[in-house]
Order: sequence, then structure tokens, then C-alpha cells
Amino acid sequence: MVEPCRIALVGCGKAKLRHSAPARDLYTGNLFRAHLAEAEAMTPHVYVLSALHGLLPLDEKVAPYDVTLRGMLDEKRAAWGRQVVDALVRLYPAGAVELIVYAGRAYAEPIQDALAAVPHEGWTLVEPLKGATQGARLRILAEASRMRVAARAPLRLPALEVEQPSGRRLYLFAVDGKQVPSFATVSRVRRTEGVLEGYQRPEVLAHVTAIREYMESAGALVPNAVVLAFDSRVRFEALPGEGEGARHGHLVIPRATAPDAPDAPGFIVDGQQRLAAVRDAAVRAFPLACTGFVAETVGQQAEQFILVNSTKPLPKGLIHELLPSTTAALPAALERKRLPAQILARLNLDEGSSLRGLVITQTCPRSTGKTGGKHFSAVIKDTSLLSALEDSLADGTLYDLERTGAGVDAMVSRVSAWWAAVASTWPDAWARQPKESRLSHGAGVRALSLLMDAACHFLAQEGNATPIQGDFERELALVRDACAWMSGTWAFPSGTRRWNELQNTPKEVALLAQHLGAIYRERRAAKPQRRTRKAGAV
Repeated sequence: MVEPCRIALVGCGKAKLRHSAPARDLYTGNLFRAHLAEAEAMTPHVYVLSALHGLLPLDEKVAPYDVTLRGMLDEKRAAWGRQVVDALVRLYPAGAVELIVYAGRAYAEPIQDALAAVPHEGWTLVEPLKGATQGARLRILAEASRMRVAARAPLRLPALEVEQPSGRRLYLFAVDGKQVPSFATVSRVRRTEGVLEGYQRPEVLAHVTAIREYMESAGALVPNAVVLAFDSRVRFEALPGEGEGARHGHLVIPRATAPDAPDAPGFIVDGQQRLAAVRDAAVRAFPLACTGFVAETVGQQAEQFILVNSTKPLPKGLIHELLPSTTAALPAALERKRLPAQILARLNLDEGSSLRGLVITQTCPRSTGKTGGKHFSAVIKDTSLLSALEDSLADGTLYDLERTGAGVDAMVSRVSAWWAAVASTWPDAWARQPKESRLSHGAGVRALSLLMDAACHFLAQEGNATPIQGDFERELALVRDACAWMSGTWAFPSGTRRWNELQNTPKEVALLAQHLGAIYRERRAAKPQRRTRKAGAV
């Protein structure tokens, strides 16, 4: 939604100079001066409401006069209000407008009546000080002025100065992330007439949202420091005494004239997504650790930006292995993977699991050696099994277990029994490298996992809510002869495919899953109705 144009209207005053002057200077009363200061702080669009002239630009030269709206006939006041609105419409013919009136009722009412008589879409009128006496207005405006002055005062932040061998100095400090836009901005990368300027990429909204949601959660912790580059207006005032390797003191940072204004003394080198998240977060404050340095040129800033962002990111596989050990709230994307990562870790590590040691992770690499002429290395990629578990937790047998309150033990047992049945159904294709057997390939893993969900659904309908390996073996026997894991061809409805042409893509996974599912349902429907097992029977 487009923000309305804010226009401030300041009522004229009785006290005036005795000679012609620009409208901003002609009126000398304390209330007019206070109203004008507040209006100019709110918006660059400011006009004087003159009882004689109607709408006056601040720089228009006006002679003194002695006319007031209070003693004016109702018809004339109404005409004055229409005159003001007509002048504003000519100046701002399109878009939404918010009129902010700093004047008494005698000035505000005719304008409000004129707007009501001839409505203008998107136009509104507000009176911030409506109903306040002159004394109350002066007190309120004086406090607002004091707060603006305080907001423009330089920040003095406790800091450490660290001098490095090059002679360059770093400043380590903490600041509320919501205050950073008052002194630091983003140098956006762009080209102006073919010349590259800036270095920061645009905000990644999904990333910002994930960080914001995490910051709003209980126990949120953001240990990574924001990196800021400053110009020479920022100075360090050391405290008395010598420190070993660092000096204590205060970092004095001037404020910008407005948030993210071009005159900001600081630039964000690293951490713009975190700062954007703090800016939008529904929290009163969120202190962040910061590292600052003085860099007079954009080139020096870009150099640090490249060095900070060119490091190798943390491998996703390692993140997945670490997730089960976490307990605090995490960004939504990681939160969704915590339970499947926990199940995967149990399947790969538990004694008695049919998948023990078979999943490739950062701590269980692809090749660990040979014994007795046979590989005992991992063969199934963790990402493939993790995706399969996520699918089942979203809308499969693991979802049913979670919904009924079953714990991780029951989920691990269910999946382990299924893959034990897979191993016994196709023993020659089991535990081989994906290039030798599509049973270990991402397409095979995900398609068979979806078949597990279908089998559990049919077994549950027959009263078997806790299937074991033998039950799964009977289900898999229905599709055993239709699979070409290591040789031959797949007889898909769309045509035949060599066994090793299947790839781990969404389209190929769906093709294989739909093929096996169709055969399974067709053959199952052709068999006589099975005897219902007693619930809980083993």
C-alpha cells in the first residue's frame, strides 16, 4: 500500500512583524513558532493557513494584515475552507494525502467541512493537538522538541579499541539494533551510467522474516557481530589507564538527519539481514554486538564486505547433524527439520536399526574402508532420507504417529522395520552405492518412503496400527517383480527407462513413486480381504 503524502498546515497568528516578510518569518507568536517547528519536523510539505490569503507557501512574501477567522461570517469561513482545499488539490492532484493541521478549531473545521462536501479519495485530516489549550500545546510541543534534540545528539557507546599489527583500529561495542538506522545505512550495489557503485545486495525477505520470528521468540540469542564501517566523523575517546591489547573508552557516533539518510556516518558491511529483522521485530529493543572500523573510501568497505562474505558456509549436512542436540527456538526453516533430523540420527546410529551406518553424513562419510572384501561405507545421502522423513511427517505414517502422541522411539521403529523389509525383499540391491543400485539412490529412497506411507494406510484400515517387518515384507512382495534396481528396465506408462537413468529430481521421484503406488494399489485390490489383526498385536 502506498503511503499518503503528509502535508502540515500551520494556523497563522495575531502577532506579526510590522513589515513584509516570508510567511515563515512574518508570524512571531510563540505558539506559531512551536507549531511550525513541529510541522517541519514531521514533513517537508508545510504551508501556513492565512485568514486573509488562504494557503501560503512558507517562502511567499506577505505584508502584515489584521484579519481573523473567528469574527468571520459562516459563509465566508466555508468559502475560505473550499479555497484552501482547492489550492491543495491543484498542488497534489493525484494520490492519497494526509492533512496534519496545527491550528485551532476555527481553522480546522472549514477545511474538514470542505473535504466532506466534495470527498477526495484517500484524503484525510488529523489534528494532533485537538482540544488542547494554548498552554498545553506549548508544553507538549516543547517536550517534543526536546526529544528531537536528544535524538539528534551523538551516541556515546562504551567500547574497546583494538589496534592490529597494520596500525588499523577496531572498535568493539554493543548497541540496540533499532538505533542503528539513526547512524548507519546500506550502500546498495547499483550501476549509474555504467559505473558500479555500492556493494550490498538487496534484503532477502524470506531470510529477514525467519530471523525476525526467531528474535521474537523466547531465549533468542544472536552472537554474530554486525560489522560497520565509519567515516572520520566517528571518534574514540579513551578512558585513563592502559589496557593490555585494548583500550577502554567511548565511541562517539553522530546521528544522521533521518533514518538511512545519505549523511549517515556509518555503513553496514555485514549483518544487514539481522538489522532488518531487528527493525521489523515486535520487540522494544534488541542489543547487538558490533565491530566497527574507520574506512574513508567505499573501496575499503567493499574489501571487508568481500572478505566477510567469501568464507565457506557451514555445510548443511553438519547443520542437520547438530539440530537434534538443540532445544531453543530456531528459525522456522530449521525448526521444521529438527524432528526429521532427530529421527535420521537415530536411524543411522542406533543399535538394531536397519539403516545403521548406511546414511552419508558429515560424521559418517561415504567411504570408511573395506573388511572381508565388502564395503561397509555409507551409501544413502542424508538429504534424500531427510526429505523422505519430512514428507512422511507432513502427510504420511509419521504424521499419524505424531498426531496420536507417539514419540520418536515409535517413529524410528516404524521406519527401521520398513527398511529392514526392503533389505530382505531385495537383498542383492541393498546397501550398494547408488551407481550400482537405484535402491540407495535419492529417487529410490524417496519413492519407497512414499510407498511405506501407502502400506501403513492400508494396514491401518485393516486394523493393523503397529505393523512389523513381516507385515511390510508381504506388502513389498506385491511390487518386488516390478522393480529394476540394478539391471533391466522400468516399465513406466510413458515408456520404458533403463534402470540407471532415474535421477533424483522432483519429476523423476514423482514418476517412480506414482508407478510403484499404482502397481501396489492394483495388486492389493485384487487380493482377498485380509484378516483384521487385533490392535496392538505383535
